[in-house]
Order: sequence, then structure tokens, then C-alpha cells
Amino acid sequence: MGFVNEVVSDEDIARYNLPFKPGDGRYWTRDRELDCYLWGGIMQSYAFGYDPEGQFDFYLEGILLRVYLNMGSGSESFKESPYRIVWKEVAHIQPFDLGGLSKQAVFSTLKAALLAYGFDGRENAFAPIRQVSFEF
Repeated sequence: MGFVNEVVSDEDIARYNLPFKPGDGRYWTRDRELDCYLWGGIMQSYAFGYDPEGQFDFYLEGILLRVYLNMGSGSESFKESPYRIVWKEVAHIQPFDLGGLSKQAVFSTLKAALLAYGFDGRENAFAPIRQVSFEF
């Protein structure tokens, strides 16, 4: 089936002990067959001059990883088609030992999740035609 962007169910909020209130309508990127999810988003603060970065909780094979990604040079306007999202590098992952998972498994599954996530992990209404690429 692969990764899809969907609203988190109340059952999954309880199952994974997620920090949401039931019925909140929060989105995540989920692969049910793998029992894997990606939740978080792109954080940016133009006021403080910070470059945008991805901050995600990534659940894979029963291990919860906190992943920080630096963004590369992508689109600057939603008018661009396709809208380009470039993930430059994995800046940091906790736990450092990846919970015993292989780096190859984590990175390949993370890339698959980010492809589905697109720009915002929802309907991608702002960037319906998008191109996601990786430099790592």
C-alpha cells in the first residue's frame, strides 16, 4: 500500500501515545503495512533568520526516532510547478544508535515517507504538483 497522508485516528492516538487530543484532526504520513509513521513538519522562523528545517517523529519497527533534516534549495513560491522540495541532509537523529536499526533501512524508509509527505503532510493543497528530492 505504501505511505499515505491521513488524519490520525483516535485509536492510533491511544495506541502510539501521541501528544494529540482525540478528534483533533491531526495529520501524519503512515504506512500501515510497515506499521510506520512520520509526524512533524517544516519549521521556519524568518524573524530570527533561521533556515527552514524538518523536525519529525519517525516510528519504524517499534522504534521512535526524532529526526532533524536540513533543507536544500527548493522552490521559493507556491506558483512554481512543480513545487520543488529538497532535503539536503540528515542533521541529527535521536537516539544516535538508531535504536539498533540499520542506517540503510532508516534512510530508505524515511525517504519513502518524505516523498508522500510532500510539503505539509496533508492534502498538499499549496503544492499539489511537487517534486521531492534528496541530497543524502
